[in-house]
Amino acid sequence: MKRAALLLLAAACASRQKTDTTALLHAAQDDLSAGRADKAQLEFEDVLARDPRELAAIRGRIEAARKRGALEPLLRELEKPQNAFGFYALGLAHFAAGDEAEAVAALQQAAALKPELADVHYRLGVALLDGEKFSEARGPLAKAAQLSPRTARYRPPLALCLGRLGDHAGAIEALRDFARLDPAPEEAALAVKTARSLTDLFRDLPPGSRAELEQSLGYLVRDAPGLAAPQLELLLGKLPDLAPAHALLGLAAARLDEAGRAVTELKRASELRPDLPQPHAWLAELYAAKEQPDLAVAEYALALEQNPLDVESLRHLGELRLARTPDQALEPLRAAAVLAPDDDAVQLLAARAEIAAGQPAPAKERLERLSSKRPEDAEVLLRLAMLLFDERSKAAAPARSDLTQRVEALLQRVLALQPENATANRLLSALRAG
Repeated sequence: MKRAALLLLAAACASRQKTDTTALLHAAQDDLSAGRADKAQLEFEDVLARDPRELAAIRGRIEAARKRGALEPLLRELEKPQNAFGFYALGLAHFAAGDEAEAVAALQQAAALKPELADVHYRLGVALLDGEKFSEARGPLAKAAQLSPRTARYRPPLALCLGRLGDHAGAIEALRDFARLDPAPEEAALAVKTARSLTDLFRDLPPGSRAELEQSLGYLVRDAPGLAAPQLELLLGKLPDLAPAHALLGLAAARLDEAGRAVTELKRASELRPDLPQPHAWLAELYAAKEQPDLAVAEYALALEQNPLDVESLRHLGELRLARTPDQALEPLRAAAVLAPDDDAVQLLAARAEIAAGQPAPAKERLERLSSKRPEDAEVLLRLAMLLFDERSKAAAPARSDLTQRVEALLQRVLALQPENATANRLLSALRAG
């Protein structure tokens, strides 16, 4: 009995120490983000004193030292590592100091000693990628993603590396499920940027053609399709199979309300370059404007096959589905919300899709955030009030009373902004009727 009690006590103490260490690590990361590098470094060192294998603390300590201008003394301290974690720290410190060769050598040692650690392979791959050693970087980056397939930050460098090696399909595939990996906002922004570079309409074009196309695009951006079209026609007279020129000419024709020609040119572009998402996205816009939603949905889906992280295509596809087949709107709109966390319109659409899909809990959380951020947005307030009204109908006292007060307050705010809002007035009457 005594032995069992001691074992339970030891387990409880270990659990508490782990919780305390995790809390200290989070505090150190917060201090580092807030610019308190001196304090953060001490906290990271405290974490490492408790657990020298905590990779996040090793990374944080080196970043804090870099921000403090104290990498040199840290490098001296890290010399002659004794294990994989020491080589990992030394490699990261050399990389932070701009010494790629020494960083790669140390990280290779770490990977050899601890081949099961995904982040070691990832950091090695990033160091090689930074030195434009794409063939050498591919293996470690792919290994990191294989060892930890749910880690979002491992995907964009792998996709970039594959793209630079000419494996466009592999690069896009590395990003395909990215939105499901719960990325941090900065990781999402990097992934979206990477996908955009991989699907650049003008990539791999000779400088002369690119310059002419960029000028034509400039006309379209300035809403002057009449100037863009003749220039594109001249270019296609010289290069009839130049897919980006057909795509831009299709866009110009759509702007000139020449729908038939627009469809012909955009379809020709997609035939010549099936890896480009833009012809499909622009065709979808044209079909949506002409009230052909089935064709628009199909083209947006094709655009997303080529760039699964295109927020605009995800949003428009979700909107079309929300209006016609609400049960199919959740996936694209939730992905768009992950990739564009600061886009309030996308967040609102995602909340609507979650409600339509019978998932009120995440919708409520999303609408609560939006209502705090946009206290004068009547649509956000009304949708939150409607959701809470439904929740109130199933609640028992005293929660029902609290929800009644909350819903009434929200509706009063909506009516202060929009006194003639029929939905808000009707809901307030139903609330007061019990």
